[in-house]
Amino acid sequence: METPENISTADIRNFLERRLGEKEADEIMNYINTEIDKQVAEKVDASRKEITLWRDDMKNVFATKEDATVLQKKLIKRVSTAEGTLILWSFVFWITLIIAIVVIFKVMR
Repeated sequence: METPENISTADIRNFLERRLGEKEADEIMNYINTEIDKQVAEKVDASRKEITLWRDDMKNVFATKEDATVLQKKLIKRVSTAEGTLILWSFVFWITLIIAIVVIFKVMR
């Protein structure tokens, strides 16, 4: 026997009333509705748990605004120390070059 894909609860109730009577149809429909409510509640709880897990993962994996601010401060500090080191070595280079030129001119005389 072929069954249609979409059967409304009213159709099921009418069928049960014709076959079993009103009292039995009510009992069966209450049972069906209770089971459907249980399954829906289980799926909702599972979805909520999954959403909570996703939120926790996102908090742990992805950076927040505070993390970005801390990272920016660290990068600024590193770049400024690198700039200071670069400027220091450039002065050392130029002073060494000037001393070398002075020595070469004294040797040439």
